[in-house]
Amino acid sequence: MAKNRQNRKKTYHKVDSMQTSFSIGFGKVVKILVAVFVFFIIFYFLTVYLLERDTSSATVDTTPAEADIQYQEILAGNSFSISDNQYYVLYYDMSDDSLKSLYTGFVSSYEDKEEHLPIYTVDMSSTFNKKFVSSESNKQVSQIDELQISGPTLIEFNNHEVVNYIEGESAIKEILS
Repeated sequence: MAKNRQNRKKTYHKVDSMQTSFSIGFGKVVKILVAVFVFFIIFYFLTVYLLERDTSSATVDTTPAEADIQYQEILAGNSFSISDNQYYVLYYDMSDDSLKSLYTGFVSSYEDKEEHLPIYTVDMSSTFNKKFVSSESNKQVSQIDELQISGPTLIEFNNHEVVNYIEGESAIKEILS
């Protein structure tokens, strides 16, 4: 009988220690969940506060801005595939402000003429057009793969074929003026 009592004590002792470790583990999980919940609550209210502060301090301009639609600038790779039958394409480096001002003036005065062909411009400083920049021009270009531009160039197209290849400021000015 003495042995039974010792076994019972050991059994009760094991059950008590299992309950205690379970209670401690469960308590830790509950504390972690409460901490995460509190963190998210604080984060939520901080976000709401910052958003309200940001929108209240900013003045909203509700006047519509004038749309600036650009129809005439194209990529060099599209030079042979424009839908017009006859047109000009002007190639120059638009990153140079003096060149941009000069050739924009040429194009504007050309478009002010009563009768004129459609004219498109190509920014040769654009990454998309770099493969067409060369140290020597190819005046005998018949397809896009052969296009090589070395400086400001005006090309006249008729039925998607090159009919006139003009290089240099004075020659381009003469055609467009």
